[in-house]
Amino acid sequence: MAATSDKIMNRTQDGFVHHASSGLKSGLNTTATITSSTVVANTHFDVIIIGAGFTGLMAARELSLQNRKVLLVEARDRIGGRTFTTEFENEKYEMGGTWIHWSQPHVWTEVTRYGLSIVESKGATADRLSLLFDNGSRLKIASMSDLFTEVCEVMNKYSNVDGVQGRTIFPLPHDPFAAKEINQTYDKLSMQDRLDQISSTLSKEMYEFMDAYLSMNSQCRLSESGFIDHIRWWALGDYETFRLFDKTSRYKISEGTTALAQAIFNDCHNVQLLLSTPVVSVSRKDDNNITICTQNGQLYSGRTTIITIPLNTLYKTEFIPPLKSEKQRVINERQCRGGSKFAVKLEEPIGKWCGYAPYPNPITIAFTDDEDGSIIIGFGMEDLIDIQDLNAVKLELNKFLPDIKIKYIIGHDWRSDPLAGGTWGWYRPGQVTSNLLTLQENEPPLFFASSDTANGWRGFIDGALESGLTVVRHVEHYLNEQTE
Repeated sequence: MAATSDKIMNRTQDGFVHHASSGLKSGLNTTATITSSTVVANTHFDVIIIGAGFTGLMAARELSLQNRKVLLVEARDRIGGRTFTTEFENEKYEMGGTWIHWSQPHVWTEVTRYGLSIVESKGATADRLSLLFDNGSRLKIASMSDLFTEVCEVMNKYSNVDGVQGRTIFPLPHDPFAAKEINQTYDKLSMQDRLDQISSTLSKEMYEFMDAYLSMNSQCRLSESGFIDHIRWWALGDYETFRLFDKTSRYKISEGTTALAQAIFNDCHNVQLLLSTPVVSVSRKDDNNITICTQNGQLYSGRTTIITIPLNTLYKTEFIPPLKSEKQRVINERQCRGGSKFAVKLEEPIGKWCGYAPYPNPITIAFTDDEDGSIIIGFGMEDLIDIQDLNAVKLELNKFLPDIKIKYIIGHDWRSDPLAGGTWGWYRPGQVTSNLLTLQENEPPLFFASSDTANGWRGFIDGALESGLTVVRHVEHYLNEQTE
């Protein structure tokens, strides 16, 4: 049986909170830090899963339901991967992946299965907007009702690269290669290329607003962000601006992402979990025998291994013998690293508010997240701001909201995280059609799965669950073939 997690909040090595009054920084507490199993020496597993994020957790649960003996190995001191919930001063904060939607099939199935609920990020539909123009030097206050019609028109124009709102590129949003030849054409474009194509039809202010809005999605310079990944989001968002916004930025799990991770883990049977156990190498001895070596020199063996390590850090793992050269090439290329995410608690609430600013402003978008507007969630491109520096964050937020006072800042630097190497998945121009299928290929008894390589909601919790379910099917087929 999997170890049942308790409700005690243990401190994780991930994340920080920085108090304005004391100037002190401290770590974060989360129920995602649970007790590791004691693995009996010389145990041979059916499957060793590297990584206890949502992909690994889903794979562990489903394989355990097939009565497979599973070892789940996680480098962090907690489960959940690039998501975890912390509580501070009676407030819940999501440090990584957050937003879900009932049209995301895999995550909504799990929310329903475990009786979880959703809550709205109020600032996502704010009426009051702060817009920074002219390289952050000019502040404009507007209302969403003033911009609503024009934003929809421009987003339609930006996405309508094929004359039918991208439908020829992604006719089946969960099948990225349903129109592969057309994909190859548009995969060459960067998001900047496409914005430049329509720039003559935009006012200077709307151009800068679109720069900020689009940069938020990739958390990277538009020139380095693949346009086809925008069209994938657009298609999954029903080819419509505010449906897309609802699906990506508006609703989150009331109980927290960690509650979902724990629920999946607690449903596992015959799964042993090792936390704080980085894997440094994976050795294939034959078609039915793999040995993993951990950072402290421990060896564990199994018939198969599922690797769920994020794409931007997968290159650090040694494979013996080496992977196929093409697969290693695309692993070494990695993808966009993303930027920063943080939350601040204000001394006084400000109501439903949202702010946008284009590159090179350190904060691309920020919005209030709670009922009264005392919590702001902010996102920045690349590493243009040190989110652990309270004064730096306050300086940038004051450009949007000159009179606010910050009580504390809380967050986790995913971009500098050696186990993540970035935030959510977004490919560079040309990488979807040249790299994705190769990344998805397995080299049995090695199998690969990750939110970064999902077909549908890649980079979301839903994509992680999809990838976990998909890899289990392949592993089960392989194991059954080996025993026939």
